Amino acid sequence: MAPNKETASAEKNTDDICQIVATVMQDFRVSMEMSIKIGKRTTQIIRMGMLSVFILGAVMTYLITTMAGDFGRMTENMVAMSSYMKSMEKNFAQVSARLASMNLTLIGMSQSVYVLPEINKTMHILGRNTYQMSSDMHTMVGDVGAMQTDVSSMSGSLNTMDRKVGGMNAAVHDMTGSMRRMNGEMRQMSRPMDFFPLK
Repeated sequence: MAPNKETASAEKNTDDICQIVATVMQDFRVSMEMSIKIGKRTTQIIRMGMLSVFILGAVMTYLITTMAGDFGRMTENMVAMSSYMKSMEKNFAQVSARLASMNLTLIGMSQSVYVLPEINKTMHILGRNTYQMSSDMHTMVGDVGAMQTDVSSMSGSLNTMDRKVGGMNAAVHDMTGSMRRMNGEMRQMSRPMDFFPLK
């Protein structure tokens, strides 16, 4: 009778141990499945983060390249404007010289008018001075036309620079919008991680 009791007790202990082992294995399997899910989710988040960093790097590279080209063209326009300013300075000097020549011509005409006894000589000198003044006027008109051409060219360069600056502002605005959208996507991707107590 005693051996039967011992056998039943041993079988009960064996069943309890098996049940405990099965429970532990079940918990271990559930824990492993949860760890695998967390690992997969973490891997997806890391992949999306790396992809976002790669896209951001490409956008930054394109923006830097575009800005470098725009700065180069702006530098060229500034150099062209400098040459236009130098040409205008030369034209101003020529106009000043023509005005000085016209002043001398007017002085000569005034002196010629005062010489009444020698009217023939005065008329001859007056005609020559008038011709000289006419020539100076034509030359001055040409210089003023050259100045207008330089001013028009400088205006075109300023308009080109304004368009380039507008393009740069649009590129910076697009990059800011892209960064905001990527930040929102990263927050949405990392939101499921709040449900897992990762410590």
